[in-house]
Amino acid sequence: MSGKYAIVLEGISKTFERAEKPSVYKTDLKIEEGNFVTILGASGCGKTTLLKMVNRLYEPSSGKVFINGEDVSRISPTALRRRIGYVIQQTGLFQHMTVEQNVATVPEILGWGKEKINRRIDELLQLVGLPPAEYRKRYPRQLSGGQQQRVGLARALAADPSIMLMDEPFGAIDAINRSILQDEILRIQKQLNKTILFVTHDITEALKLGDKVIIMNEGKVQQYDTPLHILRHPANDFVKSLVHSDDLFQRMAFVKAGDVMNEDIDSQKLSEEAPESQEQTSLRDILLLLISSPFHYVKIKNERNEMVGTVTINEIRQA
Repeated sequence: MSGKYAIVLEGISKTFERAEKPSVYKTDLKIEEGNFVTILGASGCGKTTLLKMVNRLYEPSSGKVFINGEDVSRISPTALRRRIGYVIQQTGLFQHMTVEQNVATVPEILGWGKEKINRRIDELLQLVGLPPAEYRKRYPRQLSGGQQQRVGLARALAADPSIMLMDEPFGAIDAINRSILQDEILRIQKQLNKTILFVTHDITEALKLGDKVIIMNEGKVQQYDTPLHILRHPANDFVKSLVHSDDLFQRMAFVKAGDVMNEDIDSQKLSEEAPESQEQTSLRDILLLLISSPFHYVKIKNERNEMVGTVTINEIRQA
């Protein structure tokens, strides 16, 4: 098994008792170390079932799951789950425990010393944007939904797992805080280089967060690829209808310097306040700039700070 793959699924499937058909048909997937992979699909498509087979919350009906090259069937479920971070929509926080007690749960089970645990609590609360002096002693009921989700993330990171599983963690959060949390998880993932498998039914969230996206329908993987390749080359009619329903990403285009950007805007009239990016910047980071900016374009510059083009959302302004 190649060491570069954090998660490998070989022919795994799941059919629940008395079910007429599988929840997940035989599936093969390889997820590279350090990748942020989103699983996108409607309710009942099998995405959460697929996720839960990774940490053996559901046992596969067939096939094998490998974590960092190791067959998970040879690891006790309890030991496996202590090695994999897990975040769910409802946070799963213990309501009778303070924030610091919640975060310390797994390190205490693993037998860490008190001093090491205290350092880890402070480190993680700072990482998720909750100052320890202010939040350590609070109970979940004293926190907003977004703050509770941050504590849930800190708890999942407590034992420093290389792999994180996240099941619609922002699904119950309002739109403003959801966007903030999306930015935070991207920052944390980039900083810590964790492998993340993230379930969502929101196409914009899937494309925004994922280095790669798994699109599922009726228990089958329809496409597994980068957001850009999925948008440009949908694998079938289902994927095409799904991505074309999105109103932002499908209208993205690269325009060379000097070309007309829109009927009333050309490269000589670009605002000095518009966001800028470098040629080597990833497409995903450019998309994040587009999403967060009041402008519908990002200026692309080379290493000599010369503008070489723009990325724009076509026809975003109507005449």
